[in-house]
Formats: sequence, C-alpha cells, structure tokens
Amino acid sequence: MKVLLVQAWLGGAESPVYPIGLASIAATLNGHDVKVFDPNVSARPYEDLKEITQSFAPDVAGVSLRNIDSTNKRVVVFYYERLREMIDVIKSAAPHTKIAVGGAGFSMYAEEIMRDEPRIDYGVYLEGEEVFNRLLDRLAEPEKTASVYYRANGSVAFSGPGVPPSFNRLPAPAMDLVPVESYAPFRDSIGVETKRGCALNCIYCIYGFLNGREYRLKDPSRIVDEIEILVNRHGAQKFTFVDSVFNIPKSHAEAIMREMIKRRVQAKWSAWFNEKGFTREFAELAKEAGCSNFIMSPDGFSNESLKALGKNISRKDILEAYSVLRDMDGVEVSYNFFKNPPGQTLPNFIAMALFCVRAKRAMGRRVHFEFNSIRVEPHTRLHKIALDEGLVSPADSLLKPCYYTNRKTKYIETALNFLLSLKGK
Repeated sequence: MKVLLVQAWLGGAESPVYPIGLASIAATLNGHDVKVFDPNVSARPYEDLKEITQSFAPDVAGVSLRNIDSTNKRVVVFYYERLREMIDVIKSAAPHTKIAVGGAGFSMYAEEIMRDEPRIDYGVYLEGEEVFNRLLDRLAEPEKTASVYYRANGSVAFSGPGVPPSFNRLPAPAMDLVPVESYAPFRDSIGVETKRGCALNCIYCIYGFLNGREYRLKDPSRIVDEIEILVNRHGAQKFTFVDSVFNIPKSHAEAIMREMIKRRVQAKWSAWFNEKGFTREFAELAKEAGCSNFIMSPDGFSNESLKALGKNISRKDILEAYSVLRDMDGVEVSYNFFKNPPGQTLPNFIAMALFCVRAKRAMGRRVHFEFNSIRVEPHTRLHKIALDEGLVSPADSLLKPCYYTNRKTKYIETALNFLLSLKGK
C-alpha cells in the first residue's frame, strides 16, 4: 500500500520542528511504500503537497496535527484551520485517497474534529506507531483496531481505547525519510525522545492524557545510538530532548549523559528540566555531555501559585536551581512563567519580577524569559477549574483558544501584555 505521511502546516507562523512523530510511525510501516512530506520546510507548501500527491497517488494520506494553535493569547495563530485546506489539496490531487489524521492536537479533540471535518476517514487516537500500522492492514474493518475513530452509518464511531506501546521496543525513527538537514538552521528544531509519560500533576498540562502517568523509558544506549546517527550521518550539530521533563527520572537522564560522554558525542543540546533536586553535580554532568541551554518552566514563582498550579516544586527549589545555573559559564538558561496564574497576588508578581531583574543583571544575555497565558485544554484539571469558576460551560468547545486568568489580578496580565507588545512579543 502507498502511504503519504504529511505534517500539518503551521502557515509559516513558527520555525519548523522536525516531525519526529511521523518519522517514528514511518519506521513501523514495513511492507508499505512510504513517503513523508513536511510543508513547513517547503517554499511552496500547498503546491508541493499537490505535486507529491498527484505523482505518488497514495492509497492513504496520514496527516499529523501536532498543534491546534500557537497558545499565545496576545497573537493567536489558529493552525487547525490549515487542516481543512490541506485536505482540500490532497483530495483535489487524488480524490480516492483515504484521509487519516492523528497527532497530539487531533487526539485532544478527536471526536469534535471528526464531526467538524467529514472528509477524515480515520482518526488515530493517542500514540500511533502500532495503531496506524494495524489500521492499514484492516482499512475495511477499522472497528477491529483499537484506538481508531471511523465512520459507520453516517456517524462517528470509536473502536475503544488501546494499550500504549512498549516505547523501548519501538524501532528508531526513520530519519532517512525526512531530511534532517532542512531543520538544522532552526533553534531547538531537531528532537530526540528518551521517554513517554509524565507522573507530574500540573493542572494545565495535557501530557498525562496523551502518554499516560507512568514513565516508559528507552534504553540509554539506544538513545545515544539515535543521537550518533543524527550527528555522524546527518551532520546535526544541535538537538533538543523533547521529553516533557528530561531529568525525571534523574537516574535515567544521568545514564544517557554518561553514555554520551563515554562515546564522545560532539553536539550541543537543550532540554526541559525540573528544579526539584537540581544539583550542581547534575548540572556539571549535563554541561560536560553537551548541554548548552537549560530550559526551566516553573510557571509560577510564589509557593501559593506553585501549589495552585499543581507543581512539585517550591520557590526555594527555583532559587537553589538558579544559584547553580547562575555560576555556570558557557550555558544559556531559559525561564517560562505564566503571566497571571492561580494564586497570583501583586506582592507575588513583584517578587517574580525582581527575580527576573536580578537574574538578568547577574547573567546578562545568557538568560531568557518567556511570559505566557494559560491555555485551557480538555482532559486537564484546569478545565474543571474553569468550569467551576464559570469561565467556560460544559457545552463550550475548547478547540478555539480559551485562556485562564486569575480574576483578582487580571490587571497584571493586561499590563504585561501591553509591555510585551512594546517589545514586539
């Protein structure tokens, strides 16, 4: 069977990200003729999509919808609208091609998207490596493959939930099918996945729903094998670990870094780190292994906000991790905060602002800050809070962006948005 895998187009609104999900699915499709196309690295996205669809004439086109929108409240880009346009192109070029859609963005709103876009024949729910492969073998009987949305008697049907795959047993992503070199110029674009699942309980986060609450780890030696392929075969000089948090479990992260040092991997990398138990020894090991950017996402700064956000850290943890990173030369540090989280007060906001000022004075250009709004997404505790507070109703769709802000200190977010707009953010 001829299968065309396509990454959803972001409309040029963001830097392209290597489609590791499609590369991972492609690696499982033995026995099929597979091509992968990412319009985000094309100068003519829709024209090239039409040409490859016409020339290849796929039996099935699988579209990965990773992001629904840009999640930024001040300048929102609604990527979902591009999905319909892409289906227009595929269907005009190959009317008989079946359309399957999957990816994190799709899975979060699976039934709603199936109802909204009737030309989608199949929806691959949650992790797709094994599901999509099985579905291709049973296209006429989708109800026999778990984790699939399909159409029956004019209605949307679901085959029932499946079991997540054993992550360590999945083949390595088929990076030869997607030119890695096209993504090299972009920051944090080429990703390496070391685990799936997240045991943390942040109220806004969707990772637990998408990948489960238990960690499924890949063997460190296999991970470094993949990194060496990136570096030695494809010439990648930088990559990022795409895990929700790299240093949980800490022992797994340490084993990966020691293996990289042992093999003398010559590449720089970044990752998201949790501040709990972030020691100088761990940071030095990461730096020796090639870490050039430590990304921290405390999201709140006061203990009140951190508790309300469901974080596993305290203000003390943030400050201790900062003291470690402040004294490390040759690395960058990035902080992500919410503008107006639950538990926010004016004194707490001032304390966070002073922390940012002190960090900037101490670290200069080595430190970066992002201030974000809180997107309300389904399958999260924040959605329940928004329902309880009357911000949304049970009938409201979350497909169009909806944001949570602490009503008592809404003026803080308004002021921050104004200041950020002056800086073009």
